[in-house]
Amino acid sequence: MGKRARDLARVQQNYYEENDMTERNEKQISRRDLLKMLGSSAAGMSMAKVAGLSGAATALLQGMPAGAQSRVEVWTGFGQGRMADALTGSLEQFNASQSEFVAEHIVVPWGEIHDRVIAATAAGSPPDSYRGWSWIVGDAAIGALTNLQPYVEAANVDLMDFWPATLSQMKYQGDIHAMSISTIVQFLYYNKDRMREAGLDPESPPTTIAELDEMGAALNDIADDGAINRLGFAPTVPAKQTWDWSSAFGSQFWDEGEGNIAVDEEAMTALLEWYGSYADSLGAENIQAYAATYGGNAFGRNTPQGIYYTGLITMWVRGSWAYNDMGEYGPDVDFGVAPMPKLASADDATPGTSNGNMYFVPANCANPDGGFAFANFMTESPWVAVNKALVDSVMPSRQSLASLPEVEEREGGWTILARDEILPNTLQAPSFGGAGFFGGALNEAIDNVMFHDADPATVLADAVSRARREVERLRG
Repeated sequence: MGKRARDLARVQQNYYEENDMTERNEKQISRRDLLKMLGSSAAGMSMAKVAGLSGAATALLQGMPAGAQSRVEVWTGFGQGRMADALTGSLEQFNASQSEFVAEHIVVPWGEIHDRVIAATAAGSPPDSYRGWSWIVGDAAIGALTNLQPYVEAANVDLMDFWPATLSQMKYQGDIHAMSISTIVQFLYYNKDRMREAGLDPESPPTTIAELDEMGAALNDIADDGAINRLGFAPTVPAKQTWDWSSAFGSQFWDEGEGNIAVDEEAMTALLEWYGSYADSLGAENIQAYAATYGGNAFGRNTPQGIYYTGLITMWVRGSWAYNDMGEYGPDVDFGVAPMPKLASADDATPGTSNGNMYFVPANCANPDGGFAFANFMTESPWVAVNKALVDSVMPSRQSLASLPEVEEREGGWTILARDEILPNTLQAPSFGGAGFFGGALNEAIDNVMFHDADPATVLADAVSRARREVERLRG
């Protein structure tokens, strides 16, 4: 690795928390920083973005033969288990579908993949495509992604086939910079057995915040000293889900016209007060102690002893990807899923946010044609939709694929719920440059309200102000 790559890797190292992909305390380098490290190659990359495409890509746009079969280097973290098998099958499907490219897979640990791509981009040797998450679209602000708009237009991709929120996440400044294979929605998971024990109707989960609060309180099992034995519900367990609850309270995050962060102050203040109400009723330290006791391995996500499978929690919000975990680690648990409850008085409330799983083509890669071809194939292939996206209990990002019989027939009806009630109505999770910093600032505000009795309006104003400055810094 060259000096510039090492410098860039060092800047990025430890900048991202691994607890939640959508709520990282992100401290991105700015466009000016990246251009400095890239040196003269950055100028060429910037020009390529302005000019569109060149070289072999021009041939693609003109419909000319591409010549000999070329290698497409693909990086993902799918190294073992059912998802690794699904990806291997996907590569085989792609290679058999055309004769121009051969995709080859390199496994990079999920916790390292973004940093390594950024370092490789600075060194001039990134992969041609890699799997990441919607927040990485913010890397377009520093020139680290290939603008895919010319490819999309040349391939006549039907962008209106993507879920509206997913399509928004694929864009930076109006142009496509990512291709989404699948879209995560948020479910309210609930343990029907525990609801029966408390005399609640297991077929009538809460639909409003008020109902959620009331049912959660009825399901709590609290010791005399305040310690939580079994939790009905708390908005910080298993994670704060800041974006999702913000949207459920009726706030958005971004003003497209201004090109910066903007929130509904009334909705967000009410949200912070809501978090504070749980500190008042359960005790912030008691919630923290519960999390410390059971929080290992993401609250036991990948073990039968996890809180989700043992009745230690009754209601919680998590991505649709956790649905298959329930069947694998808690096969005897009678559980259900429902849309996230919303604040009844909020006209703009949505059932949480949705979040696209994306394939990217890094700037400066050797084979952008092949990188786009592979990324696009992963979004449009029915085989991939059924055998990869659904295997991860995540919905295809294309609406047409979400209507395949194999999707509709999925056990438990979660696909119908996601397709018909949630995906058409969600707000996209933030993917702009600085979104991770903003999420971290909001999480700090929540902690200050819960643990230090801070004024919600004051800490909200501070979080928004700091995040807006970070957005401007990233622009360079």
